[in-house]
Amino acid sequence: MLGEDAHGDYLADAIDRFGITALVRRAAGPTALMFKAGGATGDPEVLQVRHQTAFAQHADVLLTTDVLAFNGIDHLHLTGIVLGISPVVRGAALTLLEAAIAAGVSVSFDPNLRLNLWPDREEMRAVINTVASRATVIMPGIAEARLLTGHDDPEAIAKTYLDAGALEVVVKLGADGARAWTSDDETARSRSFAVAPIDTVGAGDGFAAGYLAALLTGRNLQERVDQGAAVGALATTRRGDLAAMPERKEVDALLNSTTAENSI
Repeated sequence: MLGEDAHGDYLADAIDRFGITALVRRAAGPTALMFKAGGATGDPEVLQVRHQTAFAQHADVLLTTDVLAFNGIDHLHLTGIVLGISPVVRGAALTLLEAAIAAGVSVSFDPNLRLNLWPDREEMRAVINTVASRATVIMPGIAEARLLTGHDDPEAIAKTYLDAGALEVVVKLGADGARAWTSDDETARSRSFAVAPIDTVGAGDGFAAGYLAALLTGRNLQERVDQGAAVGALATTRRGDLAAMPERKEVDALLNSTTAENSI
C-alpha cells in the first residue's frame, strides 16, 4: 500500500524494475518510511515513520476475496513490523494469517522487532508470540528472541516456540550464523562464510530470503540454513537493503566455495 506521493512513485518503479509481481494500491496518506543507520557491526539504529500512513490507515482494502483464497499462492511471509503499525494493519495481518492456515499454505514469521512501534512491551510479547505459535517457520534473531522468551540459549528459545505450536524454528546468531530445529527433532547449524562486511543492513532480510527460497524448492534443513547464511553474508558486503541482495550466481558461488569459516 503506497501513498500518492514521490516516495510511492519511487517504490512503484523499484518494484517494477526488480520484476516483482505484486498488487500495488495507492491510497490517501503518506508512504511509510524507515531509516536505518549503516555500519559493519551490530544491529543498525532504526527510525520508523509508519503511523498515519496510507498503509496504516487502509491496509484492510488489500484483503480481496482472491487474496484471502490464496489462489496460486504457495507461501505467506509475515513480520512483526506489520503487527505494531496500527490496529487496522494488525487486524488485516491476523486475518491473512488465518486465511493462509485455512488454505493449507505454509507461513513464515520473522519477529523483526521495532520497539518504537510498541509502547506496551507486554502487549508486544503477547501478540508476537501468539503469531509465532501459529506459524510454520519462525525466524527470530537471538537478541529479539531473548526479549520475547526470556531465554538466552538458542535451544531453549527453539523449544519454547516448538512447544507453542511452530513446526520449525531458526535462530539467527549474527556473526555465528544460525541454528535450526524442527518438530520432527531435526537440527542443523549453518556454515559460516568469510566475507568483508561493510554494512549489516539487510543481513536478516537476506537470511530469510535465502532460507525461504531453499524451503520452497524442497531443500533439506542443512541446505536451508546454509543458503540463508550465504545470502545474509553477501548482503553485508554492500550498502543498503534491497539493493544489497545478491544474485543467484553469487550465492551459488559462495555455497560452492571452500571459504566457510566460523564467522560471516
